[in-house]
Amino acid sequence: MLIALAWRNIIRNFRRSLITIVAIAIGLAALLFLWGFNDGVHNNMMRNLQQVIVGSLQIHEDGFFKRPKLTRNMADLTEINSLLDELGVERRALRVRSFALAAGEETSRGLMMLGVDADQEARTTRIASKVSRGRFVRNGDTNTCVVGATTASNLKVKLGDDVILLSEDRFGSLAAEKFELVGIIESGEMGIDRGLVIVPLKFMQEMLGMENRYSEVALQLSVDQLESVTATLRQKLEPSGFEVLRWYDMYPVMKEWVDLENGFYYIFLSIVLLIVAAGVMNTVLMSMLDRIREFGIMMALGCSRVHIALLVMVESLMLGVGGTVTGTGLGMGLVFYYQRVGIDMSDMMDSVERFYIDTVIHTEIDSDHLLITILSVLASAAFASLVPAWRASRLEPVEAIQHLG
Repeated sequence: MLIALAWRNIIRNFRRSLITIVAIAIGLAALLFLWGFNDGVHNNMMRNLQQVIVGSLQIHEDGFFKRPKLTRNMADLTEINSLLDELGVERRALRVRSFALAAGEETSRGLMMLGVDADQEARTTRIASKVSRGRFVRNGDTNTCVVGATTASNLKVKLGDDVILLSEDRFGSLAAEKFELVGIIESGEMGIDRGLVIVPLKFMQEMLGMENRYSEVALQLSVDQLESVTATLRQKLEPSGFEVLRWYDMYPVMKEWVDLENGFYYIFLSIVLLIVAAGVMNTVLMSMLDRIREFGIMMALGCSRVHIALLVMVESLMLGVGGTVTGTGLGMGLVFYYQRVGIDMSDMMDSVERFYIDTVIHTEIDSDHLLITILSVLASAAFASLVPAWRASRLEPVEAIQHLG
């Protein structure tokens, strides 16, 4: 009965109702598209950070990440490998990491030297795909290296040239070797292009006295696995003197930036919700004022004040549902369309690539953001009905019947 009466009134004031529904739909569609773009940028950045070189999670000797020294190394990986096999983690790479001074014929630069196993890196990260000139290091190579484009420019070296790497070995003695430059990386990310040199793992271990010793184990995990695997590894490994760090434990600025931007979007959501509430309240209030005499007659015939209030609230909710369904369809249509074709940000290439963001962004929306937005709009419509419902319930039947508006 209430739904039928509410629907009749919406149809009776069709133009006004349509304007309200369209306003809600446009606001919701805009929000969903913005969330889609926002989540697309953030998820792309977080995936690239993990997949290019960092990994989802890293295991070190306790204290290594903050103060990377070769004396903080992992010699026996039996416990770690057994635990990772038990958890079903196959995408993992063993590495050695140390600071080094790199010198060309004319200049020198301080870099992070990373020893990698090419086969393991291919299964775990995409760093090899970032080589734009030459090739990546291979298993079986000896003194070969790959550097970033900015490093190559600073050292004034090209493919085939020699690069001298000077570092401190595990015992504190200086160790230097001559490496042939076989590849140049152009990732767009400053830390890789300017501050990294990659060499074969076994050769670096021999050079620095790190035979059968490793600085880190990098793991690549799905989003669903990350927290559970981290919790298990910390429980099992931390008592043994290891540290287990997720990507955002190592690079918290990235996650803080995502959280900050999401905060701004929630502020924008609040503004849109106020507009939605004001629109719905205005429509329902105008409808109520037009029907004061009708409400008076209903109350005189025995309709309770609660039923009058519920009638007004149902009408408001129907407007909210209509706008929400329409807006969700329109907004998700835009998200799915741009998920397929992408949004070209090549004009901002220098700005976005340094944050591990691709130049073409494909929209995607996280389920929690989708649900929060839709439910917030519905809640806003319900909240907007409270004032008109309260005013309608306070009408006196005799005065309402005599109302001439």
